[in-house]
Amino acid sequence: MKYLVLIGDGMADHPLEVLGGRTPLEAADAPALDALVARGMVGQYCPIPEGMPPGSDVGNLTLFGYNPRETFTGRAPIEAANQGIQLADDEVAFRCNLVTLTDGRMEDFTSGHISTEEAREIIAALNDTLAREFPVKFNTGVSYRHLAVIRGGDAAGTAGLVDAVCEPPHNITDQEYAPHLPQGGGADLLRTLMDRSREILAAHPVNAARLAGGKRPAVSIWLWGQGKAPVMDPFLEKFNRTGAVVSAVDLVKGIGVCAGLEVLNVPGATGWLDTDYAGKVAAALDALNRCDAAYIHVEAPDETAHQGRVDLKIQAIEDYSRFVVGPCLDYCDTHPDTRVFAAPDHFTLISTKTHAGGPVPFGMCGPGIPRDAATAYTEGTAAASGVHIAEGHRLLRSFLCDEAVVL
Repeated sequence: MKYLVLIGDGMADHPLEVLGGRTPLEAADAPALDALVARGMVGQYCPIPEGMPPGSDVGNLTLFGYNPRETFTGRAPIEAANQGIQLADDEVAFRCNLVTLTDGRMEDFTSGHISTEEAREIIAALNDTLAREFPVKFNTGVSYRHLAVIRGGDAAGTAGLVDAVCEPPHNITDQEYAPHLPQGGGADLLRTLMDRSREILAAHPVNAARLAGGKRPAVSIWLWGQGKAPVMDPFLEKFNRTGAVVSAVDLVKGIGVCAGLEVLNVPGATGWLDTDYAGKVAAALDALNRCDAAYIHVEAPDETAHQGRVDLKIQAIEDYSRFVVGPCLDYCDTHPDTRVFAAPDHFTLISTKTHAGGPVPFGMCGPGIPRDAATAYTEGTAAASGVHIAEGHRLLRSFLCDEAVVL
């Protein structure tokens, strides 16, 4: 048996007045998603355990079959794992966004989706200045997503950094950012680094060029998502399956690294609408020649929702259906011993431009998967299915079992 897990990040949403009371999933023309359900079943699962933050870190741990209550230590250390960064006992990893701040507001948590090449120059400038004065090292990631590793100095300092209250920048788009600056232990250092970064970036030639080209500049760094290195059982040991991961996002690739999966790098893969869908699918299907399971993660539905762009979120869902789900179902036609699973990792709401908890839809088809009467993949059909998996991390084990799936 072969297994395909297709993650449409942040795909689920609430009904919107602008769509006549429909969700973006309901409004999208997504025949391949509907065909997946028609071949098998639809249901609901809870990717975010009650009381935990509704982020991609927690939700994707669930989709990989890990209990976030046992494995989650923060977003940044998972991303650090993908970059090959081994955290010392006195080090804490922080996610370091390059953001655009305007008139006291968080205008754009992506700095206009700044390119990795431009960001690399900015990160180098931060290391040439701030890393000489403070116990920090900046590490280049992809586009606006980077890492800062800070040394606590002693147990008290490290604990303070871990416990600092840091707001994800995508939660405060178009809001005043000052009330959301770091609070608590270690906050003074974090705020100082963020303030000093603004001085450095104000004079940086990359920003001068971006402004001249009508693009948003990287005004500041924003530190959040901190934690120490996670400990996870190997995927092979946990599920008796080998696997591979395709994503443009360090977080998802980092989960793959921590789980001992093969992480595939597709040069044209981005976290936006311009990602190389065909390249990602081809890499995943090729991996099935040597692995049992392959994950394909698509970030665009989440990114577009964070921008409040219902039109672009619908496009992202339609592209995911057409360019990812469709080719994977075609693969099943010639490789019938294959199961396919499709789901988001959480809600990303157009109305608030941020994440939310609650049960989201999943669909699956293939040998041994029961067929129901549903013919559409939507939040509504999932809610009406009567299938509700409260402990979401248990869903993957059911999908990966050799015998008939029992939910």
